[in-house]
Amino acid sequence: MYIPSFRKFATRSALLLSLGLGTVACDKALEVEPQNSISSDAGYSTKEDAAAALNGVYDALQLTDYYGVAFPTISDLISADERHVGTYTTTLGQIAQNQTLPENIQVQNTWDAIYIAINRANYLLQESEKITDPAFPKLVTQAQVRAIRALCYMDLLGMWGGTDQGYGYSDGLGVPLRLTPTVAIGPSTEPVPRSSEADVAAAIRADLDFAIANLAVGTGSRVGKNAALALRARFELRMRNYADALKFANQVPVLASFAASAPSGATTDALWQLTYSATDTNLYAFWWFTSGGRNELDPGANLAAAHPTGDKRLPINVAAGGTTLKYTRTTTRDDPFNLVRYAEVVLTIAEGAARTGDLTTAAKQLDIVRTRAGLAPTTAVTADALIKDILLQRRLELAYEGRYWYDLRRTNSVQTALPTYKETYRNLFPIPIREVRLGNLVQNPKF
Repeated sequence: MYIPSFRKFATRSALLLSLGLGTVACDKALEVEPQNSISSDAGYSTKEDAAAALNGVYDALQLTDYYGVAFPTISDLISADERHVGTYTTTLGQIAQNQTLPENIQVQNTWDAIYIAINRANYLLQESEKITDPAFPKLVTQAQVRAIRALCYMDLLGMWGGTDQGYGYSDGLGVPLRLTPTVAIGPSTEPVPRSSEADVAAAIRADLDFAIANLAVGTGSRVGKNAALALRARFELRMRNYADALKFANQVPVLASFAASAPSGATTDALWQLTYSATDTNLYAFWWFTSGGRNELDPGANLAAAHPTGDKRLPINVAAGGTTLKYTRTTTRDDPFNLVRYAEVVLTIAEGAARTGDLTTAAKQLDIVRTRAGLAPTTAVTADALIKDILLQRRLELAYEGRYWYDLRRTNSVQTALPTYKETYRNLFPIPIREVRLGNLVQNPKF
């Protein structure tokens, strides 16, 4: 975790930065504490404090080493749906070759970024209990924060947890589980051992259940009930609890406009989307394009061939010049990133139905995505054939959104899809070496 790794030499400023807070100047000439910074000693006392802190929690998701570009990119490089063609050979290049080492600095930075988001979430959850203003929307605020924390732990488990066969097994490995904030050097910065996958899963479910119970239906740049339901469905699908995945996905209201829309780089079915601006940018287009960027990435070598004939998503996923139309804004660098899409919900219903014996529903939901992509209705009549097509549609529909690797892992098909990946222990990323040495964490086997 980010703070314990520096516990011997961390400063108060570093701690506050991890919370998204400003430090207060000690110069006696500054008699008034700036209004845009809050000392962790004082904590939060007003609804305005909490609103600013909530922005900080969302901002942590947008960090460059998290959803600002790194986490989805790492996930798609290891799955080979993206190809590394740039100069970051010791970080992204290593990951793309499935030779990631515990010393890989990008893996360390992404681990740090996720735990920064968790620490900000934990601090706001703690401090929000102290605000007594009746106008403060405490439950809604806490629900958003807990949904974000659940997403963070889902991502940590996805990358570093489980077993080499996938997720949801009795011996699944977890990650350090911190549900209280670190705000000062001391007992709270002591190393925390790895929890089991089951314990982390229980925390994820508790957070998402709280979010579902206290959020309003809605979409946009803030997490709403629809997105929380979709996240719970995603998690249960990943854990191979197909009936539960189907139950939660079915609670997401039907987005009628999805079936009638055409595939495009600018997706219109986002249930939760991170938005950026010219002053709050990401690096997606910058990493993809040569003109206005550095072209670190190209489409994977086999991705184009995976598209059926006539698939309208092909020119989006594999555009002219070896790039994509999902991220194109090289000048402003403000392409949105979709954390949750309705397309994923449709395909979760399809897969959940297929795996629980309802082949009629599975085919119907699958055909929503196929028809929209310009493909004929499915001809699959068995559960296995339907599931194979559903998984393909997930790969193509959610390309470059960081999903495919976790589908390969949860279905125990990494070595089938990527036969050069013979070392099954590499299905889990290595725990960053700094965490092993300073945090006394048990490394993933064989690293």
